[in-house]
Amino acid sequence: MKKILSLLLTLGLLAASQALADKPSLGFVLVGPKNDGGWSMRHYQGFKSLEKHGYTSTFVEMVPEADSERVFRKLARKHDVVFGTSFGYMDPMAKVAQKHPDTLFMHATGYKTAANMDNYNCRLYQARYLAGIAAGMLTKTNKIGVVGSHPIPEIISNINAMTMGAQSVNPNVEVRIIWINSWFDPPKDMEAAKTVHEWGADVFFTTTDSPNVVTLAQQNSTPAKPLWGMGNDAPMNSFGPDRYATGPMFNWNVLYKHILDKVAAAGSYEVQTPFWGLQENCVGLSPWGPNVPGKVVNHVETVKMKWINDEMDANFPFSAGFTKQDGSTVGPGMKRGGIESMDYHVKGIVSPYPSN
Repeated sequence: MKKILSLLLTLGLLAASQALADKPSLGFVLVGPKNDGGWSMRHYQGFKSLEKHGYTSTFVEMVPEADSERVFRKLARKHDVVFGTSFGYMDPMAKVAQKHPDTLFMHATGYKTAANMDNYNCRLYQARYLAGIAAGMLTKTNKIGVVGSHPIPEIISNINAMTMGAQSVNPNVEVRIIWINSWFDPPKDMEAAKTVHEWGADVFFTTTDSPNVVTLAQQNSTPAKPLWGMGNDAPMNSFGPDRYATGPMFNWNVLYKHILDKVAAAGSYEVQTPFWGLQENCVGLSPWGPNVPGKVVNHVETVKMKWINDEMDANFPFSAGFTKQDGSTVGPGMKRGGIESMDYHVKGIVSPYPSN
C-alpha cells in the first residue's frame, strides 16, 4: 500500500510539474513603483494574482522609458511573454520584438503591432464618465479640477469622458486641467492640486499615480465648503476616508489571465488588441465613500448597469456625438480609432489644449 501511495504521489508531482511547465512564463515592466497606489500598483496586483493559477513571473519596477529597451531585452531572454505597462515603452518594445521573434510582447495603451507584439487596454473612459456624473452632482461651485499626467490620447479621452459625464447632469460644470507631464511626481502633483483648489474647484480628479487630490480634499474640506476627491486607477479611499467619493479603477487581473490562458491553450498568440470595459469587468468604480449621498450613488449605478446590460454601446459617450471645446461638433458613431487618437478638448473644459 505504501508503495502504491508513493507511486501515486510521484505521478501527481510529475503531472503538476508538467502542468506548470506548460504555462508560459512572464516578465513585466512597471514605469512606477509597485506600491505607488495607482497605475503601477494595479498592474502589479494583476500580475501577481496569476500565481494562484500556476503562472510564474519576474518584474522590474521604476523603469524610465529611455532605459526600457535594455530591460525588455533582458526579460526576453528568460520569458515566453513580456509585458510593458507604459505608453512610452512602445517604440523600445517594438525594437526588441524584432530581435526576439519567439517571445510574445504585450504593450499597454499603444498602437504598434507585429506578429509577436500586441497592444491591450481597458476602457477606463467608461468608468471615468460615471465618476464624472458623480462629480457633476456633488459640486457646489460647478468647478472640477484635474491634475493631468501626460496629454496623450488615452488621457485626453478620459478627461473628455469625465467632463461629458459631469455635464450630462450639470451643464454648468467647468473643468480646469493642470498638466505636470509626469506619471508619478508627488510634489508637482500636490502643487497642481492646490492650484485648481485656489481656482475654486471643489471636486478633484487626477490621471497620475499619486493620491494627492484625495489627501487635499480630506485636509481642506469644511462643512461650509465641502471638497471631494476622486481616485485614479486603483482604490484610494484610505487617503481621504471622509471626503473620498469614488474613482475609476482597473481590474487588470481579468485581462491578464485571459491573455495567458489563450497562450497556454494554443501555444501561440494571434494579435487581437483587447480593449475591454465595464461589461468584461476590466474597469470599474472603486468603493463609494461613506459620505456620498445615496441619490448620487443610485443614479451612477443605474447608468453603469446600462453599459453592463448592453443598453449603451462600448464606445459611449463618444459614439453619441458631442461638441468640441472650439464649438465644432462630432456626429454620432465614433469608433475605437477616434477614441484612441483624440487630440482635442470637449465643451466644458476651460483650459487650452496643450501645445506639445
